[in-house]
Amino acid sequence: MPPAEARVPRTTSTVLAVATVLAGLAARALLPTPVGGPVGDMLYAMLLVWLVALLLPRSPRLLTSAIALAVCTAIEVSHLTDVPAGILERVPAARYVLGTTFGAADLAWYGLGAFLAGALLVVVSPRAAAVDDALRRVRAEPAPAVGRRVAAVLVPLALVGTVVAAGAGVGRTLSIEAEALVAQVDAARVVLDDSADRVTDDSVRSALSGTLDEAESVLSATPVLERRPGDAVEIRGQVERSVAAVQESRRAFAITAATEARGPLAPARQAAATVLAATDELADEGHGAGRRVRTALRDAVGATDDLLASSGPDRLDGMALGELEHLAADLAALREEVVGATTALMTAQDAVVCPEPDQLWFPEGGRLSDDDLAPIPWAPQHAVRADLVDGLVALDEAYRAEFGQHLTVNSAYRSYDDQLAVHDPTNPNPLAAPPGCSNHGLGTAVDVSMGPEGFDGARFSWMKANAEQYGWTHPDWAGPGGRLPEPWHWESVETPVAY
Repeated sequence: MPPAEARVPRTTSTVLAVATVLAGLAARALLPTPVGGPVGDMLYAMLLVWLVALLLPRSPRLLTSAIALAVCTAIEVSHLTDVPAGILERVPAARYVLGTTFGAADLAWYGLGAFLAGALLVVVSPRAAAVDDALRRVRAEPAPAVGRRVAAVLVPLALVGTVVAAGAGVGRTLSIEAEALVAQVDAARVVLDDSADRVTDDSVRSALSGTLDEAESVLSATPVLERRPGDAVEIRGQVERSVAAVQESRRAFAITAATEARGPLAPARQAAATVLAATDELADEGHGAGRRVRTALRDAVGATDDLLASSGPDRLDGMALGELEHLAADLAALREEVVGATTALMTAQDAVVCPEPDQLWFPEGGRLSDDDLAPIPWAPQHAVRADLVDGLVALDEAYRAEFGQHLTVNSAYRSYDDQLAVHDPTNPNPLAAPPGCSNHGLGTAVDVSMGPEGFDGARFSWMKANAEQYGWTHPDWAGPGGRLPEPWHWESVETPVAY
């Protein structure tokens, strides 16, 4: 008769069960989901094999594995019904026994786990029935009472100690993970608050907010029963990715803002340089504004050059986010400083060279390029600013329809030298402004004959009533009661009257 299969000692089954539980917790904490899932399925089947061996120590190894596999399969297949869902709804902790969903691949991993557990039973308990009989006879002999008592105490204590140590390890792991997640959530909240109105796509902020809500749910979950080792680590990864998306959007927003703020600064700097050059020239002639206002603008131009050089498109990618987000404000503030210093210098220069309050000094006065000017079609010997020709032509057409002739243009744009010719500083002509102070030098003024009647004639009355609708006007200082009555002087409505 073949010997009976050896009994599996309950101590062995218990130790294996405890070890499997610990291995499962470690796998859950350390392994990524694609690996941890199958490993967990195998360990679950192995645990059931140890439990069957614990209940039926004399059961053949094959039958033990088969029973465990059958239980695993029954539980997995039960998820095709509504029964497990109902149980899980009432007892969420039951997911550690029942799982949560059906997976056909899980059955294969259960089978492998049951096979490995059966094989391990053969390895760890190879004793034959005859050896068991001999052991039973030895155990039947009276043993010292002290030894039995010690064994009865130490074995349970060892098992309890193992379980307690495992629980403490799991608890410590959960605590460390939670602390790290809390710190990350706090930092992410700061990022979320700071990024308001600073992102190119607000959906990334919404995504971060949702991820933080999920993280709070994980932190509020009951440790072990609802929050397992690795849950906090997983949500930390999601928070990290969401924060990175917000920061990337913030960076794109800051670069766009800096680029937009940089655009107006360059023209302001160019205008400032033009004013500086003109005032320096006048200073050399003994008619310059004070040194202090010129130095202030020169310093502003130098600061502009430094900032424009350090904030070029090739430099933006290397800037820290904080520096980048302040750059747009720095560029805008510097532009305001340059514009303010430019206006201050022009005002100071105006006070030196322009004697009348209705006159304004401009460095470009009398220095317009040919590209800025266009000839008057019916009086091509005269020119005005190119963008004003159409309005002047329309005014002439209406005037010609009324009086049967073109406007008689006697003067329009005057170069710096032309203005100097009509206004000699040593013997100033009261009818002409100093160079740089005349609107003729800006190409925005024309002198048009109103006939011998002047202010009292039909031509002036018609012009006064109709010219403005075509973009031309008669200034107050040139009116009948003005500083310098000139019925012939007409200006574009775009002529600057203040800095």
